[in-house]
Amino acid sequence: MRFDIRKWVEERIHFNELPLKPSPDYMRKWGGKWYWTGGLITIAFFYEIITGLILLLYYNPSDPYGATQYILTQLPYGSLLLSTHLYGAYAMIILVYVHMFRNYFVGAYKKPRELQWVTGVILLALTLGVGYFGYSLTGDVLSYDAQDVGEGIAGSIPYIGNWLVNIGFGNGTPTSLFSRFLGWHIIFAGLIFLLFGVHFFMAESNGMMPRGKDVNYKAPAIIKDYSSAKPWYPYNFLYMIELGLFAIGFIIFVPSFLGLIPNIPVLLSPFPGPAPTNILASTIPPYPPWFLLFIYKAVDFGFFAYSPIGALEASIIFGLIPLVYLLLVPFLDRSDSTHPLDRPFFTSVGILSIVYLIILSLWGAFTPGIIIPPSQVFAVLVPPAVIVFASVYLISKVWKNGGFIKAEKTMPLSIIVYAIIGSLVFYLASKGISLLLHGISITSLLYTGSSLLAAPISIMGISKSIDKVADKKMKSFGWGSIIAILVLTIIVWILAYFAFKMNPTSQAQLFGMILGTAFILTGTVVAIYRRAVYGE
Repeated sequence: MRFDIRKWVEERIHFNELPLKPSPDYMRKWGGKWYWTGGLITIAFFYEIITGLILLLYYNPSDPYGATQYILTQLPYGSLLLSTHLYGAYAMIILVYVHMFRNYFVGAYKKPRELQWVTGVILLALTLGVGYFGYSLTGDVLSYDAQDVGEGIAGSIPYIGNWLVNIGFGNGTPTSLFSRFLGWHIIFAGLIFLLFGVHFFMAESNGMMPRGKDVNYKAPAIIKDYSSAKPWYPYNFLYMIELGLFAIGFIIFVPSFLGLIPNIPVLLSPFPGPAPTNILASTIPPYPPWFLLFIYKAVDFGFFAYSPIGALEASIIFGLIPLVYLLLVPFLDRSDSTHPLDRPFFTSVGILSIVYLIILSLWGAFTPGIIIPPSQVFAVLVPPAVIVFASVYLISKVWKNGGFIKAEKTMPLSIIVYAIIGSLVFYLASKGISLLLHGISITSLLYTGSSLLAAPISIMGISKSIDKVADKKMKSFGWGSIIAILVLTIIVWILAYFAFKMNPTSQAQLFGMILGTAFILTGTVVAIYRRAVYGE
């Protein structure tokens, strides 16, 4: 009798009796990964919890820099733990932004997902907060710079500024400061965990946001009949394992690779900077965490820089107001359409938010602390607004008048079009980066910002077009699949053998590169198995 592992597991764990809704097949295809950004955030978050708890055992707020150096130089695999914990946070922040903007553009904040959206925006704010306090725990010069920026903003708030400084930054002693930071880091992580449970419950109750065409681009966009969808186990279960292995693999591989590069820019380094008392500290600009560079640069704008509460004003305009807008957008956009071209104003605001986020962050990275006159601020920020609103409204008008041919009829052509866009993006990116290396300018910012904005459009377009043209399924578990899985499995075991022979302290980053590669290859094995056995 043939042993059925799928049946054996289901009889003991009863996955399909859990309130986990299945999902349509298209959500597990090549372009379907955009539906699972929330799952990727979850994987990154739990990786952060595990590595964070281990690091907490060795952290000492009375000597933060000494504890950090002990973890890096004495603790086995300590540098790998610290660097991947940092980059796991970076991955989580980037994925939260991707998840939020993706749902924003497809109208996932509309009925019945309004509260689900609101909890997601709060989770974004909490993620930035937990990242800020965690980034500041190392006790290096960047940690103190981040503390100075945060304390300056908090202290400038009328009436409650001193109170916020006291509860957020302590009584002025280093031990008090880092005890507060550690406490808030843990509190924010706990709040994320609790609110995530509420967010996940609502996400499962409402189901994944379906394709717009399946609901005629109308809200409420829900799948009422799941009878045609495959059960959660093994289809979604295996797909989540596949995505999880890839995600953890990259979280481990990227900082391990960067950690081996000499003289890497401080904002990209997976390791802390020098101590504040080190002579090298004077050579490092007063950077905040990179994910808060957009507010940091706004503080340097002329009309804020010379104001006694300029830091607070910049934070309100470029931080608080956008956050309030995101919280209120489900109640501001009252139409029932979910197509982005039926909502040109809200779509334009979303695109412009991404453009400004990129431009301001790059501006802050390349010109830290340099005052920007108002004329230059307007010269950089006004043209993108005009271009975005005019373009979106023009395209929206063509769309509403039926000026677009159905994508299914022009899909081979669309591959070529998106490939051309991709080539243009590559040219603009290389041009912009080369200009930025020679100094900040309007031209360099526009080149780089526009290319970074267009890159995901090109990638999404190509993947979706290919998915339409080559919608083929593997019908059987053939010899090709068996050989591929065997070869990859052998490679993983060989990598593991050599990895665990390395020195756990001096060679931790090289170990991380191999470990990350092993995770990615194992994810590939699961992908081949899933496609071969289950035809996906």
